[in-house]
Amino acid sequence: MTRRTYLLISMPSRSREDALSEVIGFILILALIAALASLYLTYVVPAQGREGEIKHMATINDQFLGYKTAIDSLWINDQTNVPISRTFTLGTLTGTTQGSFVIPIFQPYPSSGSMVVNGRGESITISADALVQGFPGSATPNLNPMYYEPDHIYVQVMTTDKSQVGGVVISPVQGNNDWYLTLNITPILISGFSGSQAPVNLPNLTVESVPGISAWINSILRPNWTKLVQGSGVSQSALTMTLVKNGNATFSNFIIIPNIENNRNYTIDLLDDAYGLASILEYPLEISTPISSPPNIHVYYPVNVGYISLLVKNSHQMGSLEFQSNNKYWIQQNYYYQQGGVFLEQPGDGMVAKVMPLISITNETGIPSVKIIDIVITPVGQSNIGGTSPVQVVTTLNDIYTENLARGFPNARNVTFIIDTDAVPVWNQIFTWIKNNAEKDGKNPGVDESLIQIIPGTNSIQLTMDTSPDYGLYFDYTQVNMSVELQPVAT
Repeated sequence: MTRRTYLLISMPSRSREDALSEVIGFILILALIAALASLYLTYVVPAQGREGEIKHMATINDQFLGYKTAIDSLWINDQTNVPISRTFTLGTLTGTTQGSFVIPIFQPYPSSGSMVVNGRGESITISADALVQGFPGSATPNLNPMYYEPDHIYVQVMTTDKSQVGGVVISPVQGNNDWYLTLNITPILISGFSGSQAPVNLPNLTVESVPGISAWINSILRPNWTKLVQGSGVSQSALTMTLVKNGNATFSNFIIIPNIENNRNYTIDLLDDAYGLASILEYPLEISTPISSPPNIHVYYPVNVGYISLLVKNSHQMGSLEFQSNNKYWIQQNYYYQQGGVFLEQPGDGMVAKVMPLISITNETGIPSVKIIDIVITPVGQSNIGGTSPVQVVTTLNDIYTENLARGFPNARNVTFIIDTDAVPVWNQIFTWIKNNAEKDGKNPGVDESLIQIIPGTNSIQLTMDTSPDYGLYFDYTQVNMSVELQPVAT
């Protein structure tokens, strides 16, 4: 009998295959989720963080522009000791730091920043060979024509023959004949008794002396009566003023100095409050001596009085209010306010002036004009606050200092600005822009390109405008002293 052996092979069940596929599918789903999460963390979260930081930088930009406008309103309106508050957001705005999930890992990490007062250490030097107010003076500037109202208008008159009539005319330029003012030497009839004549003796009157009375009247009374009534001589000579507006005399031969003497200088300030001309004179004006004025009358304009030549120099640290970013996803951008301008700095990439500082060269009236508003910032309390919370910047105008410069006419031979800074390229751009703007044809005619020089240095840059030896520049300098206090705001 043959024995047979059988090999039995057991096949897996269908249910066991289904369980295995579910495990594999779950693992694949986890892998897919992990991949998606990785992609989200790699691309979406940084993109959201970058978008939030870009918006934050745009907000900082707007806040600095608003701050600049607020500061300008303080000094323009002379609002001393009136604090203004501006809030700056140091960190990324809350709404932009939340992702699509509530899990913290899927949210962009919020950025932070710092607000710093006077952290840059840059300095400015302003110097000018200029005229300042002073009496008696030592300089004779060119005051004619006069485009702006000065503090004084000195005119000096002298005559060698006071019986002659003549003087000077003050009138508007550019063909405007609505008004003119004269300052003249004029004979004035003086009425009344001088007291210098002896009484006239009356004759003994009798009936027989009628012919004698007639002779006495004609030979004694009549000529002596003229002297008694008019004083000693027919008239006196006085320095007088006449104002004519629209063909009509507002006042005529108003006596300034009566009974003047020959060969004596008389100095008059036309803007003396006693004359009331400050609100009447219109600028630009010029002072001239009429051709008809006799040669014996000498008019000195301008006179060597009231102005002193002085080297004006001011050197100090340029104050600043600066935001320093600490971005996690976007490039670093630092904004700062300095010298009335707003600057943007990208560390390692350079910087640019968003708003130009308050330095200008113009020539709108025929006189090259150099102006600067020198903003000086002094910190009060904390000068550095960092974090993500907002910071309140409280700024107060302490005072406005204006150099005692002569006004209304060219008052400087030269003006120089020197900036000591690590940011030479951006200040070179600023000075170049100021220079090119002053030399632009048609806008500022008369500014000689050779007068303006930019001299770069190692860590400094210089802008110079020079009309020596003449006083050919109008220099306007104002120093604005501000105090800045940083206050954290809890959120």
